[in-house]
Amino acid sequence: MGYYFISIGGSGAKIMESLTHLCVAGLLPRREKLYVMAIDPDTGNGNLNRSSAALKSFETFQNFAVGKETPLFKNKIELADPFPWNPTEHDKTLDDIMLYQTMQPDVKTLYEVLYTRAERNTFLNEGFRGHPSIGAAVMAKKIPLDNWKDEESEPWNRFFELVKQDKDGATAKIFLAGSVFGGTGAAGMPTISRLLHSKFSTYDRVAIGGALVLPYFSFATPTQEQTDGQIYASSENFLTNTKAALKYYALKDNVYDSMYFIGDDIMSPVKNFSVGALTQMNDAHMVDFYGALAAIDFYQTDLRNMKKCSYINHNDDNSFKWNDFPTLENIDGEPFHIKEQFTQFTRFIFAYLHLVKPVLSGLASGEIKDYKYPWFIDYLKGIDVDSRDIQSFEKYAESFVLWLKQIETNNRDVRLIKQNSFDVEYGFKISPDHFSTCAYDEDSGISIHELWYRLTERKCADEENTRGFGRFLRTLYDCCAID
Repeated sequence: MGYYFISIGGSGAKIMESLTHLCVAGLLPRREKLYVMAIDPDTGNGNLNRSSAALKSFETFQNFAVGKETPLFKNKIELADPFPWNPTEHDKTLDDIMLYQTMQPDVKTLYEVLYTRAERNTFLNEGFRGHPSIGAAVMAKKIPLDNWKDEESEPWNRFFELVKQDKDGATAKIFLAGSVFGGTGAAGMPTISRLLHSKFSTYDRVAIGGALVLPYFSFATPTQEQTDGQIYASSENFLTNTKAALKYYALKDNVYDSMYFIGDDIMSPVKNFSVGALTQMNDAHMVDFYGALAAIDFYQTDLRNMKKCSYINHNDDNSFKWNDFPTLENIDGEPFHIKEQFTQFTRFIFAYLHLVKPVLSGLASGEIKDYKYPWFIDYLKGIDVDSRDIQSFEKYAESFVLWLKQIETNNRDVRLIKQNSFDVEYGFKISPDHFSTCAYDEDSGISIHELWYRLTERKCADEENTRGFGRFLRTLYDCCAID
């Protein structure tokens, strides 16, 4: 069995970010490889860059020997190459892609009726600007639904080969994520799912799922200076676009084996309007979290039990609590609740940033001596504490806390991890006073002092299969479990 995830556009990239953190925490159902592809003409998109950074950090964790029988880092991942994949190339307009100058006169006339001059002549480097009609034309042109020639393009060639390898022995589960109201996602979700369905129509064990994101944010109408006279996405059109998209999915014979519709009836205001590129970096949202959980639910569901359409809801309109989340499956296929594993992983990240990172920084600079830290002598003596692997993990840990902070402070009352237990504004400080009670409705009984004791006295649970920095991380993670 293989897990495949394809993010399409900005909303898909944000779900990809949440899925990355849940995957690092070991919340995917089994030890299958996760193949990740990102599709976006706006390759400089800030949200996509943030998601990509977390994924590329995760790639380095595959080198950490943390041993067996632990959910930590249990899934191997492979990123598509190129990552992301850009269907428009660089400095191209719709006219360039559709070969306007070579069109027959009658086709050219129809084309000019369907698209305004601004839509035809805007460079697509920063995406489809909330105009799905542009994206639909580009996707149809650049992703041929018939007579696909594998050798002509990557990352599709590698993707198809991996699915072909899977289909003979187990189910290949392909999950797409994108919005139904924007540009890239609204154009790509139906087009790409149709392509995949056509490509694998003769395969018995290939399933296609999708998180179809409904509107959940809005922004004020931008000024002429902000848009520089270019076309742009308008939140005023989101509901109209959504209505048209849902009608399409309701009436057409769509190709998804399972669909998850996720949105919010309270629109979160976007702080800073952006046409695209690096400045488009919207905060993580609970919708993204649920989108990642939808992917996990799809991966753990047997083909015979898949539901055509799933609606995401929760108990209280105004808050999110632990009991609002679905049951997942562990490595053995047994049900468990997300809270236990997620909170242990959160304590593990908090412990690293509060307890370990300052020590490693002090040792690297020569400001402190290693004999004061028995756990360093036992696990990390002789290891380059300024290595790329360690720096990568530290950056990832900070990105997790930043993502968590954004999830906790969106427009709803989110009660998962207490906000007073950490602060991202001043160097990712973790409060030692709140360490044992950082999760709502839980007192782990593990204080920073208790954790120091455990780390000093406890031996690694899997000495044979662990080594180096991975051995230390495995021990630290185990020490964060409630006995």
